Amino acid sequence: MATASAQREEIKAGLNPMIRLAAYLLLAIAFVWALLLFRWMTFSVFDWQPFDIESLIAEWPPILPYIIYGTLLVVDLIIGLALLQDRIWARSVGIARSMIVLTVGLLLYVFSQDFIGAAFLVGTSGMMLVLLLRSTPWTLAYPAAFYLLIFFIIPIIIVLAVSLGDRSRLGTVTYPDFELNNLGAYLDDYVRFFSRIGGQFIYLRIFGRSVLIAAANTIICLLFGYPFAYWIARRPQGYRNLMVLLVMIPFWTNFLVRTYAWMLILRDSGLINNFWTITLHEQALMLADSNQLFSWLAEISESKLPLLFNQPAVLLGLFYGYLPFMILPLYANIDRLDWSLLEAASDLGAGRLNSIFRILIPLTMPGIVAGSIIVFIPSLGAYVTPDLMGGAKVSLIGNLLQQQFMTVRDWPFGSAIGFILMAIMLVAIIIYFRISAKSEAL
Repeated sequence: MATASAQREEIKAGLNPMIRLAAYLLLAIAFVWALLLFRWMTFSVFDWQPFDIESLIAEWPPILPYIIYGTLLVVDLIIGLALLQDRIWARSVGIARSMIVLTVGLLLYVFSQDFIGAAFLVGTSGMMLVLLLRSTPWTLAYPAAFYLLIFFIIPIIIVLAVSLGDRSRLGTVTYPDFELNNLGAYLDDYVRFFSRIGGQFIYLRIFGRSVLIAAANTIICLLFGYPFAYWIARRPQGYRNLMVLLVMIPFWTNFLVRTYAWMLILRDSGLINNFWTITLHEQALMLADSNQLFSWLAEISESKLPLLFNQPAVLLGLFYGYLPFMILPLYANIDRLDWSLLEAASDLGAGRLNSIFRILIPLTMPGIVAGSIIVFIPSLGAYVTPDLMGGAKVSLIGNLLQQQFMTVRDWPFGSAIGFILMAIMLVAIIIYFRISAKSEAL
């Protein structure tokens, strides 16, 4: 009997991995409570910077924070250790604990506006709940879903809510009275974007200019990036890794620093204009008597080249900044190409151009689409490059957004512009993928 019992113990299934992970998470949270308790006990010793929740509970009776932190510490330790020991009651108690703390986290944000504290309580409690419920799909999806909820869905809802308001004289957001016959007042900023201002569609012109420059930058990046990505993919493996590293090196430097570097090169006293108006001009003057060409060159090199604070300068800055975003997805797609298809086409009499346009480009279309989207969307919303390299002469939609939020302090109109821009881009991408899916089905 003893032998049979020992064998049954050996083949007994171990602790569920999700329950084990939940136990470790609870022990980690208990460690956080211990740290917060230590902070509270040593505020008179160390110069701690108080959190929002600590500033709130400082108004309570002095003994109450010790009771709260201590109780949370003990409860989470007990439940965590009980889960590791596979106690029957531990899972039910853990689920109840998670639901209570989840509710407390939501109430904390409602009454104190402590976003960090509420996000910590809601995030950890939600993760604990899906682990204890042993829901494998939700366990895998929860971290990404929570991240998207906090940093994408909620901000979009806030932007939409702000866009329905009006700017007050003090720059705050106010809302019109809610009446069924006055619902159009909530959309005034959306109507303003598509309306005439001083007889002209100013905002639509800025949007159109932004689309044209973004599209031009995307096309230029594609024309330069595709041959370069193809050339990298045809190199030996060691050279490929080196070339990809060289493509990624610009990411090691801050984008703002790189933009200022281009301004130093293109400005009136920069490298190019100094060569043009000093070195080249002096040499042309010396040779002006010997040839009419040098005389003409000396005449045109007297004035500086307009290289900065115009649309070509903005386009150059965008091209330099976003070219790697085009090269990398193209290279990843071309590198997986079956080169025997091109060899077979050549054996069957296809010329170089036929092989490129009927085999190479269609097979690498996913990389072209991915690179174009990755380049076009940030180019459309760029404001650093147009602001610095375009000066006040080139205003794009990103600059308009920045001005509404930071200068004019018209947050409702800025939110409306951002929501319109996002909606147009989303609709365009959905239409494109729908058309692509139908063409592939045919």
